[in-house]
Amino acid sequence: MCSIFVNRILTVLSDIEDISIKTFFGGFSVNSKDTMFGWITQKDFYLRGHPDYRSLFIDLGMQPLSITTGMSTKLLDYYKVDEELFKAQEKLVTMVNMVITYTKKELHEKNEIKANRIKELPNMTLSLERLLCSVGIKDVETFQQVGYLSAYYKIKKKKEAISMNILFVLYSSLNRFHVATLSKETKKEIELEYQFFLERMNKNLQEE
Repeated sequence: MCSIFVNRILTVLSDIEDISIKTFFGGFSVNSKDTMFGWITQKDFYLRGHPDYRSLFIDLGMQPLSITTGMSTKLLDYYKVDEELFKAQEKLVTMVNMVITYTKKELHEKNEIKANRIKELPNMTLSLERLLCSVGIKDVETFQQVGYLSAYYKIKKKKEAISMNILFVLYSSLNRFHVATLSKETKKEIELEYQFFLERMNKNLQEE
């Protein structure tokens, strides 16, 4: 990496706090704290795109970053800062601040979605997540509202062959610890709770 080029970028962005440059996949990332918003190749500087302003980059003639992987070339959602934009320093700084704001917002939203995904819970497999989704339990919030007893009941009706171990998995996942730590006594209590749950369900069905 050309130190003169890097110093030029750091100088242009000197009014923005917490800017850092780190090695990243054959190039270098440009970061605001821990958020990557730009990419430096050997001689070019690219800014991260976003649906809300990508058309602006395209209208300015900013070219997307392309990388070659094996026999194919892939375009990434990063757009080249040309010499004319470098010279318009105030405009560039405004754009960089915009990119940082949108990038942090997008990453925050993605992290929230990930945190609410059932697959992120302890013990949870992709197949079990899909099974829960098939009965309308599509995120952690819904899983918490439904509860592990009702969740097991719902998927048991859909797939009768599932074992009692899945009930233990659901209980442990919802309480966020590994199923292997469940004692025999706790498993018996869970089984008993499920039997009571079934009795209540059957009683409600008979009363309808």
